[in-house]
Amino acid sequence: MKEITYPIRSRTLKDIATQKNLDNLIAQIENWQQGVGNYGLLNLHSCWGKTSVLEKRYQGQTVSNYQGLAAVFKRLYETTKNPKWWHKTNDVIRNVLYLQQPDGGFRHASSEFEPTFDSRATCPIHQGKAALTLLEYYDWEYADSKIKELIKPAIDRHWEYFNDYFWCLGNAGRRPHPYKAGWCGVTNQDLVAVAMLAYYYKCFGDKSRYDEFGKPTLDLILSDEYYYKDMGLFERGDGENFTERTPYYVIIIHMLETIYSIMHDERIPDVIDNVVCHLFDAAYTGEDGLIHLAWGAKTDEKDKSHVTGWIQTPTVFDSYIDIIKLMDKYLKKHPNEEKQRILDSLTETFCAYFYCDGTIPAALWGKNPIFEIFVRPGRNGLIMLIMDLLGDNVQDPKPAEPLCIHRKYGEYTFKQKDKYWAIEENGKRLYGGYTPCAFGITHGDEAPVFGSFDLLDTPDIVEIIKD
Repeated sequence: MKEITYPIRSRTLKDIATQKNLDNLIAQIENWQQGVGNYGLLNLHSCWGKTSVLEKRYQGQTVSNYQGLAAVFKRLYETTKNPKWWHKTNDVIRNVLYLQQPDGGFRHASSEFEPTFDSRATCPIHQGKAALTLLEYYDWEYADSKIKELIKPAIDRHWEYFNDYFWCLGNAGRRPHPYKAGWCGVTNQDLVAVAMLAYYYKCFGDKSRYDEFGKPTLDLILSDEYYYKDMGLFERGDGENFTERTPYYVIIIHMLETIYSIMHDERIPDVIDNVVCHLFDAAYTGEDGLIHLAWGAKTDEKDKSHVTGWIQTPTVFDSYIDIIKLMDKYLKKHPNEEKQRILDSLTETFCAYFYCDGTIPAALWGKNPIFEIFVRPGRNGLIMLIMDLLGDNVQDPKPAEPLCIHRKYGEYTFKQKDKYWAIEENGKRLYGGYTPCAFGITHGDEAPVFGSFDLLDTPDIVEIIKD
């Protein structure tokens, strides 16, 4: 048995960007396959601390996960030319089409609130990401022509549902939406919808939806009502004096980049640069002595020229994957020694908590310690980061050795081997699961739906996260 204690300082991206870690991450995705193009996961929301899926015994699919997963499979096919990954990409797209309801909306479109079997139990970001999954596939040079034929009708049906249901609907904190443009009124969510309309124009040459609905929404989000230039922050739009939390700028920037790549709105590059520049302001030294990013900013109700303070925890660790890339891209354009030191330190932090199976914590120092130790299979952004770093050295992933891993944080332990997992408190099992089964979560001492949890008893590796 091998024992590893985290954080491990002084590691670099080269230390973690290995073919073995890539193999491990792909193996985790395949361990969670529950049908053709259907992949489950633990939908635990690290930013809001939501774990209700555990109580509802659901570890199945959610449609918004497929945008990143399809991107991984496409990248693997482009890199290796192994037809396995082409077929897996097509299977994912067929499954997304299967998840479309007769009214045009998608079911299983609520992430941390799964399982949801109705297209109305949802929000714009999850619906929009499902549509973007289809549109990005349509735009892929290796897309199957027969599947492509199904996409425009599916998107058109979806739009009729989506705009009728969501336009100016607002959200739980502010309903109806107080402006004349927008859907739910939350910045990151409405930007996904704008990107969806821009991508429709890219694929099918029809700009009318973007002009009538997308651009007015973008204009609102880039106005002083939502965008505070001096702070480099956006108002969320679902509460008073509540700016977007740090991890959500990953979505915001990616959607702005998508919109700009298609529509070439000249306002966007400066906004992106300004927002990323101010992401460095969120850096602080954590309880572990390492640099982290605060959960979100405190702002004055009236004066939006500066941040009044930072809410440090929970630190949404899995957002570091993309924020590091955004910061690096910014510094290549705008070199700055102080910001470079922050990035270097944040990168060291990211590598310090890179676990032995190629995974990372969802969050640190939250109210629920499960987020320190649980594994979300695959981590699509993490796979892409490792493939970027490996470059031409990427090989076709091979099956990974199914090691038994015990990951400990305080009184809690996460155990995993092959298709079995468990979460324990003080040696007593709280939850367990058999990954091929969507409703395969067990409570307490219940046996798994198949096999036995006994194979989790003897660890090959014990990981300890320091408190």
